[in-house]
Amino acid sequence: MPEDTTSLKVSAHVLVQLGSELVTDVDQALLECVKNAYDADSPGCRIEIDTRDAGEIHETATAEKLLGFSEASEGVQVVLYDDQGKRIDGPNGSVRKLDPQATIHRHLHYMGKVSIEDSGDGISPEKIASSWLVISGSAKRSDGQGPKKATNKGRTPLGDKGLGRLGTMKLGDILEVESATSADMPLTVAHFRWQDCQSAVTVDKVPVFTQTRENTKRFKGTRINIYGLKDLPDWRRTKRIEELARTLARLVSPFESTSTFPVAITLDGIDSSLGSVTEQVLSQAIAKFDFRWDMDDDGNEQLVARAKFMTRLFTAARNATQREKANLAFNRDGGLGFRKFLDTFGQTKPYKKSAPESDGCFIEFERRFPWTDMMLDSGVAIENPGPFRGAFYFFHLDSRDAPGDEAATGLAVSRGLIKDLSGISILRDGFRVRSQGDWLNLSTGMTSGSIYNMRVNNTIGYFALTGAKNFRLVEKSDREGFVENAAYRGFNSIAIQCREFANDSLESVRRALDKYYKDLKAQEAQFPSTDPIQIVERSVAASESAQTAAKEASDALSVELLALQNRLKTGKGSTDLVVQALNIAKKATAAMTAVQTGLPARASIKAALEKVKLEREETQEQFLSLYESAAVGLSARGLAHELRTHIGEIRQRMNSITRAAKSGSVDERTLVGHIKAMRDACSAILSSASLIDPMLPRSRMLKDTFLVSDFIAEYVENRQHELLREDVIVKVSNREVGLEVRMNRARLLQVIDNLVRNSLYWLQRGYLTKTVSRPKEISIEIGNGTLSIADSGPGVDPHYEDSLFDIFISGKPADGSDGQGLGLFIVKQLLAADGCDIQLSNERNPEGNRYRFTIDLGAVRT
Repeated sequence: MPEDTTSLKVSAHVLVQLGSELVTDVDQALLECVKNAYDADSPGCRIEIDTRDAGEIHETATAEKLLGFSEASEGVQVVLYDDQGKRIDGPNGSVRKLDPQATIHRHLHYMGKVSIEDSGDGISPEKIASSWLVISGSAKRSDGQGPKKATNKGRTPLGDKGLGRLGTMKLGDILEVESATSADMPLTVAHFRWQDCQSAVTVDKVPVFTQTRENTKRFKGTRINIYGLKDLPDWRRTKRIEELARTLARLVSPFESTSTFPVAITLDGIDSSLGSVTEQVLSQAIAKFDFRWDMDDDGNEQLVARAKFMTRLFTAARNATQREKANLAFNRDGGLGFRKFLDTFGQTKPYKKSAPESDGCFIEFERRFPWTDMMLDSGVAIENPGPFRGAFYFFHLDSRDAPGDEAATGLAVSRGLIKDLSGISILRDGFRVRSQGDWLNLSTGMTSGSIYNMRVNNTIGYFALTGAKNFRLVEKSDREGFVENAAYRGFNSIAIQCREFANDSLESVRRALDKYYKDLKAQEAQFPSTDPIQIVERSVAASESAQTAAKEASDALSVELLALQNRLKTGKGSTDLVVQALNIAKKATAAMTAVQTGLPARASIKAALEKVKLEREETQEQFLSLYESAAVGLSARGLAHELRTHIGEIRQRMNSITRAAKSGSVDERTLVGHIKAMRDACSAILSSASLIDPMLPRSRMLKDTFLVSDFIAEYVENRQHELLREDVIVKVSNREVGLEVRMNRARLLQVIDNLVRNSLYWLQRGYLTKTVSRPKEISIEIGNGTLSIADSGPGVDPHYEDSLFDIFISGKPADGSDGQGLGLFIVKQLLAADGCDIQLSNERNPEGNRYRFTIDLGAVRT
C-alpha cells in the first residue's frame, strides 16, 4: 500500500475571518498593538497616522510566488513587472504566462500609513520567524496552572493568543514589522499583505518578505507599520483625532491612579494624548466608593467596601425642596444632629462609621462581606478570582442641577468628560477589558423603584485587575469580556455585591436625611401625637358650642336691651349712663351676631369632615388591597417555581417511559415507580395551588373565627410535598394552648406563607454556603396570643436587624430573583390591618444572629 502523503492544511481565508471577527473595530486593533508594546517592557507607546503619506514598496520573487497576487485593495494599487521592466499584468486583469522560476517584481503603491512605535525589548530575527510570523504563535502563553511569566520589568503579559496582529487588517492592507533588540543592531524587517490572504489557497502560500536594514537612527524597540489605509475619508474627518483619543482613553485606563502606560497619538501632524480623569475631576464626585477584595488577618476571603459621602450630596441646591431640607438639617448645627441621627436610623445604623479624612467629606461608611455572601443560589460553582480593588464615583449631572452648582463644583469643565467615561470599566494592568454595554447593570437602579440609586450616566468607576493575581480570568479571543468560567462567575458576583453596597448605602443615607427633615419639621410645627381627624372633630364640636353660646348670649342681651330702652322712654335712670350702656350693648350684640353668622353651618362642617374621613378610609383600603395583591403575587411566583420543578420531574419520568418503550425493555415495576412519582408530583401541584385560592379577592373580605393550631396544621399538610423535597422538618409546639382568633384567614395565610418560604430559602442557602451544618428544621410555636416562626438556618444578618421590615430591604443576594425586599414589609402591613404586629425577637442562634419572628395576635384573639 503506497504511503499517504496528504496533510491537513489551513485556508488563507481563515486569517481574514479571524481578523474580522476577533477584533471589533479600528480602535481595538490599535489597542492590540499598544498591548504588545506594553508586553515588550516599553515605557510608553506612540501612534502616528498619516493619511497623506503616499509611497511605493518593491518586492522581488519568482513568478511561482508572486504571479497570482496582483489584486488591488482600497488603499493599495499593484503593478507586476518582468525582469526587463515590462508590465506582466494587462489593463483588464490578465497576466502573461511566465516560467514559474522567472524573476518578477511587484510594485505596491499605497496611500496612508499608521505606525505604532515602542522602545521596548525588540524582537530578534529568530523570534520574528518563529513567533511573529506564526499565527497564534506566542511565547507569552502560560501553562494554565498559574500566572504568565513576568517580563524583566515585572509586568505580566497582556497577550498570549498570538492573534492580536490579525486586527491590523481593519486598518490597512500591508503589515510591516521593524525591530531591533539593541541600538547597535540592524533592523530586522518583515512584511506581507492581508489582501494576498484572499488570493492564496493556503496560509503557507501568502508571500512574505524579510530583510535587514541599517539602523542609522540607533532605534531600539519595535515599530509596526500598516500601509494602504482603509476608509481614508473617515480618518480625515474634522475632530477625528479627538474622537480617537477619547475612544482609546476608554480602552487604556483613564484613571491616573491606575494608568501605568502613557500613549500619544498624532493624526496628520496634530498631536493628542489620551485624556485622563485627574484627581481634581474625581474630587468633584458627591459620593465615592472604594472596594478591596483580599484576605483578612485570619486568611479568610472578604470584600471590604467603603463609602465616602460628601457634604454636597445633601446640600446641593438642586430645587427649592432640597434647599429647605439642607438648610434645616445643616444650618443650625453644621449637620451634627444629622450625624447623630445616622446612628439611630434603621437603614444606616448597622454601618461602621468613621469621621471624614478629607475636606468636604461628611461621613464614611464601611461594611465587610465574606466569601459565602458571593455564592450563587443556583449552586453553580464559583471560584476566588484573586485579589483586586475598585472604585466608583457618583456625580450630580442631571438637568435639575441649579445654574450655580456647576461653577461651585467645577462640573462645567468636566461634565462632558464624565459622560464620555461613564460606566464601570474592567482594567487589567491598566488596559481596559472591553465589556458589553452596561455589564454591571447600573441601569437596574433606574427601574428598581428607588430614586436614590446610582445612574449609568452619573457614575464612572473601575475594577483594577492584574495578570499576576487574576490569571484565572481569561479574556475571550474576540477581546469582548471574559470566558464564562468559575473564576469569572466569582468576580462577577463580587462586582454585583460592590454595586449593591454602593446603591444601598447611597439610598440609606439619603432616606435618612428625608426622615431627619420630617422629624425636624414635626418638631417645629409641634405636630400632635393624636390622630389629626380626632383633633378636627373636636374643633368642629368646639365651633358648634361657640355658635350656640353666641346665639344664647345674643338673645339674652337683646331682651335686656329692650328692657333698658323701655326704662329710658319712661324717664327712669340716668339718661347719659343709659345711652352709653345701650350703645355698648348694641355693639356687643352686633359682634356676637357676626360670630354666629360667620361660623359655617353645622351641616356643612359635618359633611366636609365625613368626606375627608371617607376618602381617608378609601385610601387605606386601596393600600391594603395593593398589599394583599402584592402578597398574592409573591406567593404565585413561589408557586410558579414549584410548578417548574414538578413539571420537570413529570417530563423526565415520561421521557424515561418513552425510551424504555422504544427499546422494548419496559419493566412493570419500573413503570409503576414512574407512574407513582408522576401522581405524587400532580398531588403536590394541587396542594400548592390550593394555598393560592384563599388569597384571591373573593376570599379577602371575609373574617372567620378559628383555632390557630388547626390553621397551622392545615398549612403544613398542604406544604408537605415541598418540605419533604427540601428535606425540612416542621415542628409545631404548644398546640394545647388553644389560641382562637377572629380575623381574615387569607391575610394570615399570606403572612405564614411568606415567613415559611423565607425559612426554606435560608435553610437551603445555609446548606449551599456550608455556613450551617444543623438539620434543616422550621419551628412554629403557638403562645398565649402570639405565634412565632423560627428556623435552623443562618439567621438574620445583623446589618438588617433594624430595617428588616422596611420596604425594598433584603438580605438575599442581588443576583437572584428572590430578594425584592417586599415580603416582610407587606407582612407587617397585612397584620396591621387587623391591629396585629410582627417583630424580630431578640433571641440569637449559635451564629449570634437573631432568628425568630413573633406575631402578636392579641388584637384578634377571641
